[in-house]
Amino acid sequence: MQETKDSEERKNEFIDVAEKLFKENGIVDTTVNSIVKDMDVAKGLFYYYFKSKDDVIDAISDKYNQVFNEMMKREMDIQPSYQDRLNQFITNCVRSFRQLNSEFPPSKIDLSKLKNRSLQEAKTVSIEGLTTLFKEGIEKKELNFVHPEYYADILISGINTLIQEGKAEDEEIIAIILDLIERSGKD
Repeated sequence: MQETKDSEERKNEFIDVAEKLFKENGIVDTTVNSIVKDMDVAKGLFYYYFKSKDDVIDAISDKYNQVFNEMMKREMDIQPSYQDRLNQFITNCVRSFRQLNSEFPPSKIDLSKLKNRSLQEAKTVSIEGLTTLFKEGIEKKELNFVHPEYYADILISGINTLIQEGKAEDEEIIAIILDLIERSGKD
């Protein structure tokens, strides 16, 4: 009797193979045919799980962002004070962006479509989270920002840029961001 793989396991196998081939050959040069050939399955099985190659790109990005989001939540619920939660959030943010960017090392292979989608989603989640923390700080009179969402956008974009350009180590970025918040958020 032939064993069949569980549906989720098979879908993840497609995602893993596509990710590997994208990183080896680039997104443009990786076809649905090359994915199914590497897996030794019928092309129709690919289309059972995905409508197109773009759907696989989305699934890989979702995988990266799931890891990113889990890292962002790390230790947030055990922080006793607002300042501790803010510090932990910034630390998690820097480390999460470092991890996400490590998925896209400098290469001649074009992964820009996957990279841009993944980073944009990570930035959106991070900006929303930091904006929420800033609003909490404003309510508690710990911060004084007129436009907390703008500050969050600028800081998150800065974190990602510093990491992408390799200009600073994590601890240095964390210290810079916390210093900027301290300076900007006070009367």
